[in-house]
Amino acid sequence: MLLLAALSSGALTGSASTTSASDDRGGVPPGYPLNLDVVAPLIITTVVPDPIPVTGTDGRVHVVYELKVLNDSPRPATITKIDTLADGPDGAVVATLGREETQARSLLIANFESTPTTEIPVGRTGVVLLDDVFPNRSDVPTGLTHRIDASFGAAESAKLDALAARYPDTVSQIGGAVQVSDQTPVIIGPPLSGRGWDAGNGCCGLTSHRGAMAAVGGRLNGSERFAIDWVRFDLADDPLRTFHGDSSKNQDYLAYDADILAVADGTVVSVVSDMADEPPKQAPELEIDELGGNHIILDIGSGNHAFYAHLIPGSPKVRVGDHVTRGQVIGKLGNSGNTTEPHLHFHVSRAPLPLSGDNVPYVIDRFSFVGSLSATSRLVAGPDAGARKMQMPLNNNIIDFQATS
Repeated sequence: MLLLAALSSGALTGSASTTSASDDRGGVPPGYPLNLDVVAPLIITTVVPDPIPVTGTDGRVHVVYELKVLNDSPRPATITKIDTLADGPDGAVVATLGREETQARSLLIANFESTPTTEIPVGRTGVVLLDDVFPNRSDVPTGLTHRIDASFGAAESAKLDALAARYPDTVSQIGGAVQVSDQTPVIIGPPLSGRGWDAGNGCCGLTSHRGAMAAVGGRLNGSERFAIDWVRFDLADDPLRTFHGDSSKNQDYLAYDADILAVADGTVVSVVSDMADEPPKQAPELEIDELGGNHIILDIGSGNHAFYAHLIPGSPKVRVGDHVTRGQVIGKLGNSGNTTEPHLHFHVSRAPLPLSGDNVPYVIDRFSFVGSLSATSRLVAGPDAGARKMQMPLNNNIIDFQATS
């Protein structure tokens, strides 16, 4: 029986003196020694694709991606700190998450309640949702890796005590290397027009979209990483509301029946138009191919596809194969599919499918930033409100769209 070279209860790291400067390491990852086998119970990998930096309405550049952390120890693991390192294990620390923020950003795979997790049980995999932020695009490293500190609890069974004793109480491991993409975000026009649109569940908050790690298309995918649920407010209300009148009627919502616009010239590749609107304030039970309700997918070129979901039944004005132009009305905003009130779900994917493709960032070429929605449903006017170009609206930004052509 091969005995693993167990370390003491201290940190588990590779030193610069034992790390080869070349790529010829025989399969041993950078950050681990070449003169000693070490117990490394956390298997740290990334969720594809390589992140594309995107500028948000905060004026900063966001690098958004996920880590998968498998606990291959006989003891439950708690991540206590994550350092993001520039260009390798010996690089500068460019971002740090402490214990509480790490836990808020961590989910267990196959935990279908999608609640933050405080520990990773034996044999389970956690996903950590990362958003590394930089002042400018030129400040973003070409590559990133991570140093994860973790502690381990008692073995879950007395039968495992002897095995668990071979494992350290704490580790500091390197892993989850990513190559930052040199691609730029997709440039689009507005998907809607008019005032008072809220970028609900948008980047880069800890939202239902961000935590939607779906097992689709043969892999774990961040299928809604950059998706936005556009709802509409009357900015004269205090607090802000998405409806006037009866909240049980779709027609009384301010977003309902709004024109949906082509964000770019393109070709229609998918249309569904025969699903009924759902009643507001109810969570429908649907099959996976029904989640988007009535929807349209446009091929907008360069391998990118614009996905519009939850349209009014019968409202799509296009058919598969039609060519559309930017600003063209293609449908009406409704409440069909997996939705509890009228809104437009919009995202950009590299595949002509709602969930299986790489979900990629985009910037809207022009819009007006008004402010943000507070936790008490009030408008917090932005001190830097006004015209914006080539930015991605962030979570709960209030946006005005000008008429487009």
